[in-house]
Amino acid sequence: MNLNKRQEYFNLGAALPLHYPNLNFDNHCYWRIALDNTLQAKWKDKIPAPAYKNLTEEQLDFVIHLLKSYQNDEQLLLDHNKISLGYRGKN
Repeated sequence: MNLNKRQEYFNLGAALPLHYPNLNFDNHCYWRIALDNTLQAKWKDKIPAPAYKNLTEEQLDFVIHLLKSYQNDEQLLLDHNKISLGYRGKN
C-alpha cells in the first residue's frame, strides 16, 4: 500500500470528528461508514481487520474519496451512516 494513501486515510479519519463536533462520532465511525459504503456490506464480513491493510488500491482510493467528500457534504455522511447501520442491522 502506498504510504501516502495510508497516511491520508488516517489523517482524514482523525480530522472528521473535529470537523463535525455536533455529530459526536469517533474517528472509527467515519472509517466504518466509508468502508461499509465502499464494500457495500459490513466491512468485516468482506475483508479481515485491519481494513486499511486488506483493501485493494481501488477500494482504498474510494474510501479516501468518501472521507474527503464527507468533509464537504454532511448530508452524504448522514445518508451513508444510515446505510452502514442498515448493513449492521441497526436501522
